[in-house]
Amino acid sequence: MSLGALNKGGRLAAGAALATLSMVAAAGCGGSASSGSASATTASSATPGRSTSSSASTTTSEHAVAPKRSHRNPGKPVGRTQLVHAGASTLSVTVTRVLDPVSGSGAAKPPGTRAVGVQLVIHNDGGATYDSTASGDVSVVPSTGMAAPLFFNAGVCQTPLTDFESLIGVGETRSGCVGFAVPRGARILAVRFSPHSRVPGSVTWR
Repeated sequence: MSLGALNKGGRLAAGAALATLSMVAAAGCGGSASSGSASATTASSATPGRSTSSSASTTTSEHAVAPKRSHRNPGKPVGRTQLVHAGASTLSVTVTRVLDPVSGSGAAKPPGTRAVGVQLVIHNDGGATYDSTASGDVSVVPSTGMAAPLFFNAGVCQTPLTDFESLIGVGETRSGCVGFAVPRGARILAVRFSPHSRVPGSVTWR
């Protein structure tokens, strides 16, 4: 074989090898591009999910810290009838008037106090006979100091010898007045009726 033929064969082999390397490189570049595109697509599709989750978390947090409204009963005006559940009895109680001050009561007031009277009507709507004490069930809330029950010897709020809250039968109505010694400079903020002298079930007038 001649030298020219050998040179020609060598050039053909080298050309084939170069073509093969080019194809492999092109395939590698194509694979990298596809992989990068897929990664970008995955990242792009994941981004909205993260954004939605963050928004939901923010909304939940805002709802969690929202202040709650108070449902405390501020009390009814004097003269309004209120329903009272007193154990086995159901009562309709009305504070009709607050006498402030009470004059001519003949009460032995402690120093620095004035006489105050609370007039009320109690009707036993049903259930059972109601038996309690007016001085225990009725109370007043002064702006300062304490209010203590006070015995009135005379006047419009005279304290009866038999408590008017004693043995109120079903369908029966009783009325009476309860006296208090209130600090001289204090205002009456509220009147409260607590069945059987207990706070649960109590109602308030202001």
